[in-house]
Amino acid sequence: MDSRLEDASLAPELGPRKFKFTSRQGRDRRTRLLGATRELLRERSPESISFADVCQKAEIPRPSAYHFFSNIQALFQGLRLLHAETLIQRTTELEHRSFPAWPDYLEALVDTAREVTLSDPAYPALIYGYGLDFAETREIGRDLDGRLARLALAGMQDRFQLPDMAGLEGICSIALSIIDSIFRHSYRRKGQITDAMALEAKRAAVAYLKLYIPELCPPRIDKGAGLDTQEGAPVAPPE
Repeated sequence: MDSRLEDASLAPELGPRKFKFTSRQGRDRRTRLLGATRELLRERSPESISFADVCQKAEIPRPSAYHFFSNIQALFQGLRLLHAETLIQRTTELEHRSFPAWPDYLEALVDTAREVTLSDPAYPALIYGYGLDFAETREIGRDLDGRLARLALAGMQDRFQLPDMAGLEGICSIALSIIDSIFRHSYRRKGQITDAMALEAKRAAVAYLKLYIPELCPPRIDKGAGLDTQEGAPVAPPE
């Protein structure tokens, strides 16, 4: 069981309503419900799992479970939030690594996203295999996209002298959407994010960013020790 499922500080995000988990019993029950949901998703499709199924597996009466999650969608939302939190955490860990050029950083980001998403079968099943869409799910997706775009841009700007242009965050967001779309395509066709499709995601995202960012940008002094410095011609932002 992921230790973060036991963190009461997650309650305002994971619960369907504002609820303070002041007791150990409440925290344990929330953890058991999320854990049961994740276990079921490893065996069955999201559409085939009901709230009653989760309660039965968690051995928690349904009336009690409603205090923590109002329905199966709230449970799915909790797991998507856990995936998003894990992906953000793993992305920030790239700060401690050096890269010869910004495409190498972006490729490491693709590898990280793939590793996190495939770390548990429940994640791709929910993110790419679940057909239903809800306002809460879209909000999680938008928030994650924005945070990842800012992290990706900061990771490149900290290491390399990128062109000084407006709209780079939006450009990075589009590049990440390209990666996500290829992951989705691979999962829906193959039931997996294959090595070939991960490579394709890298190629497509790098090719898109090269429309706006020179492939060889000078390294920054504080992040680029030992790297070759080569100038790249700046380009104009999109209209």
